[in-house]
Amino acid sequence: MAIIRRIGAGVLAAPLAMSAPILGASPARAATTGVLSPAAGTVITSGSQVTARAHFDLALTMQLRYDGPGRSGVLLAEKSLWGDLSGSIPISRNGQYRVFLKGKQTGLSYGEVHPFTVRIPPAAPSGVSARVSSGKLVVRWKRGGEQDLTGYTLSGAGAGSASGSVGSMCSGANCTATLSLTRSSGSVSVGVRAKRSTGTGGSISSGATTAGAFVSSGKTGTVPHGSAPSLSSGATRSNSSAPLTPFNNESPVTLPSVQPDGATPGFTYPTPQIADAPKAQKVAGTDRLQWGRSVAIALVLLVAAAHLGTWTRRMRVHQAGTSSLGMAARIARGGTGRTRVRAARERIARAEALAKTGPVQAVAVRHEGVRSRPGGRRRPPAEKKPADVAEPTGTKGRARRT
Repeated sequence: MAIIRRIGAGVLAAPLAMSAPILGASPARAATTGVLSPAAGTVITSGSQVTARAHFDLALTMQLRYDGPGRSGVLLAEKSLWGDLSGSIPISRNGQYRVFLKGKQTGLSYGEVHPFTVRIPPAAPSGVSARVSSGKLVVRWKRGGEQDLTGYTLSGAGAGSASGSVGSMCSGANCTATLSLTRSSGSVSVGVRAKRSTGTGGSISSGATTAGAFVSSGKTGTVPHGSAPSLSSGATRSNSSAPLTPFNNESPVTLPSVQPDGATPGFTYPTPQIADAPKAQKVAGTDRLQWGRSVAIALVLLVAAAHLGTWTRRMRVHQAGTSSLGMAARIARGGTGRTRVRAARERIARAEALAKTGPVQAVAVRHEGVRSRPGGRRRPPAEKKPADVAEPTGTKGRARRT
């Protein structure tokens, strides 16, 4: 029994002895465990994120974490037993970052900590425009989207310079600045640069976005974004506002002659006259009036057709009434519809009464007026027909046998 206990204690002690160096060892002993990228001391100058990678040999659970400006111990990935870890670090702000491995159960850091620096310049300002107003150059642009943006600087040709913080130059998403003019005429241009903190006590600027304007004898103009006009030293400009009239010898430009051969020198062609433009007619009013006339004519035609139809119908009825064979004459002789119906009902009632009493009268006459026939047979006398019963067709003067 004692031997069995000693063997069991040895079996349990062996795994504990093997795991003690892994879980309790210092970072210096874990030579094969650590961060692979980014390399220590790397400077990042572009992009929006950095990929971190690490490797560990054996652990219950290992975590890949990083520290950055305003953040500490952010978890990127974790894994158990052994393998590789990777994750993406967003670099929205400039400054110092640190990547390291940490045991989840022990809370200790393993391997070397890899620090790196992010120093990305801000994006060049967008939407830059410039115009001259009241002897000043007014510049406008859109605010940048960097979180650590510190301000803007403006400088150019023909105008002064200025710089300021985001709070002093921007309101919401729009920024503006007013510069003094250093020249009374000609073209002026200005460039706008954004400034961003490096995270280590300094600042870094973006590229310049330029815009320009034009000043001439109190008149102002704007130049498209990103360019400014330039004039040669020998160029001249005319301040005259009078229109050119080359046909009246008042144009400063020499034009080829268009006079016919033999014409009087110095002849001035008359000023052309512009014919009066034709007056537009009120088409809408004319169409409306024409439509009203068409409707009135249609109504008159409808009324005339109705009267004509009534007149022709009366004429047909009158002509039919004057003829003895016409339908109107037959209707007049027969009376009204109610009278005809009543007469028909009376005739039907008389016929029904006659049909009911006819057989009884025939039997009475047969018993009263029976005459003997030869051979002992009796022949009934001829039946008397009622006075109001008409004889059937084809029985003239002969009694009907029953």
